[in-house]
Amino acid sequence: DRMFGLPRNLVAIIAMVTGAACLAGNHALVRSVADEVGALETSALRFLWAVPLMAPWLIRSRGRMLHSRRHGLHFLAGVTTVASTLFLFTGLSLLPLAFATSLSFTAPLFATVMAVLLLKERVSMARWATIAVGFAGVLIILRPGVAPVSPVSMLPLGFAIAYAFWFIMMKRLGSTEQKTTTTFYQTVWSAFLLTLLALPEWQWPSWDAAWRSAAMAGLGTAAIFLVAWAFDLAEASLV
Repeated sequence: DRMFGLPRNLVAIIAMVTGAACLAGNHALVRSVADEVGALETSALRFLWAVPLMAPWLIRSRGRMLHSRRHGLHFLAGVTTVASTLFLFTGLSLLPLAFATSLSFTAPLFATVMAVLLLKERVSMARWATIAVGFAGVLIILRPGVAPVSPVSMLPLGFAIAYAFWFIMMKRLGSTEQKTTTTFYQTVWSAFLLTLLALPEWQWPSWDAAWRSAAMAGLGTAAIFLVAWAFDLAEASLV
């Protein structure tokens, strides 16, 4: 139960933390692109740029990474990715970055609850206590004083719930699929669906927006790969 001389659980934790860092970098770039072309096209560009990144893996595997027995689940995961991306990118374009990012990282809290309900995992009292503290933090972030909660504040939470469901699907896919296969289908389905949604209002981005969206693609693709790897190595509630 060791990889690279380390316990598998520790490798899973490192992979998940690194994936979260990649997502944070992705988040930081969203507003600068969305201010120019809108949240919907920004979402599409993030995945369109990522498609060519799949080419080296595809060539190296000689097409074997395309082989899958779970195309339906890959498509459902892609739809969930589209929904979570739209929630997040819209929220990041309308809300302060720190506020939106703080709420978006509540996804693991929802994922732990879903792991108990859907995967029948057993969660220790220490993890339940962590979840309780986490949700108390959510309430403080949403309403630190007496001001009413803004409806737009719900967008990052919508992302967190959708992303938590995506975590569970990554765990299911990890039991039979290679990490590269999961990353490939996530990227292709998301690029296709988001581009269809963005086409009616498409506008060509500036060079500045183009390279920022390309950087988002690199960070986001790395995050998908690392998260899929983490769920392949350890229980969803730990990850």
